[in-house]
Amino acid sequence: MRKVFLLILLYLFTLSTWAQQVMPPVGRFSSDTIRIGELLRYTLVHRHPATQEVILPDSSFDFSPFELVRQSFYPTRTKAGISTDSAVYTLRTFETMPLQRLVLPVIALHGQDTLQVFAPPQQVILQQMVPYVQDPLSLKTQTELIPIPERFDWPIILLWVLTAIFVLALIWLVFGQAIKTKYQLYRLRKDHLYFNSRYNSHVDRFVKSGSASSMEKAVALWKNYLTKLERSAINSFTTKEIVEFYDDDEQVNLALRFCDKAIYGNVVAEPDTETNQALGMLRRFARGRYKTQRELTRNAKNQR
Repeated sequence: MRKVFLLILLYLFTLSTWAQQVMPPVGRFSSDTIRIGELLRYTLVHRHPATQEVILPDSSFDFSPFELVRQSFYPTRTKAGISTDSAVYTLRTFETMPLQRLVLPVIALHGQDTLQVFAPPQQVILQQMVPYVQDPLSLKTQTELIPIPERFDWPIILLWVLTAIFVLALIWLVFGQAIKTKYQLYRLRKDHLYFNSRYNSHVDRFVKSGSASSMEKAVALWKNYLTKLERSAINSFTTKEIVEFYDDDEQVNLALRFCDKAIYGNVVAEPDTETNQALGMLRRFARGRYKTQRELTRNAKNQR
């Protein structure tokens, strides 16, 4: 029993000697005063022999009466066998005590043993924002509502816009080609009906009056319609070039020659069988080219 007691005394003596060799850390606040909820920095610096291992407080430490907001540790610097460890703790307090203190330790490791060495206490003064509170408190009996402007909910609007764009893109990806083909067929039909209506009006005026200008307008309208239908500058072609463009089509050749003869040769003073047949052939040819383009558009959809 005596030996055990001596061993304990020896251990305590050794521990005391080691503790005297560990230098205490130094800590300080960035300001002498603080307000409730205001951020305050506390810097902790510890210098120790390079062979000694130390641990600075982390988020698991109780910083009461303060709350830890964040912490920053800096790399160890060693010079002439002395190492320096430092950390900056950002704190805040919601306590109402006029004087608030903080003491932080540094844990020194020695084999299986640890030793806490505390920095000198540091304190800050809490700034009182309300120095005097009237008792009892006076309450307002009447209050006026303050109008608050309505805030535009940009995140929701942006979400709806992105959703709409995604849905439209998906629809176009799945049905885009079909929609495009339907629209092209609709335009072809609309343009052909418009051509037919105006062309028949010019032909009717020519039949009634025998005016060469009515026939000229009908032929010009026919060329303009085929220009748009074929996507080629047919309205700038001569009669010979138009016939060549359509691979010497007999109907086109015969009809255009009859029309040129009537318009530029001023051969007829009133409608005759040839001119009427020529205008009819041009109408039928335009209808045939419309049907051809319509089938090409439909087949282009199926081939894709």
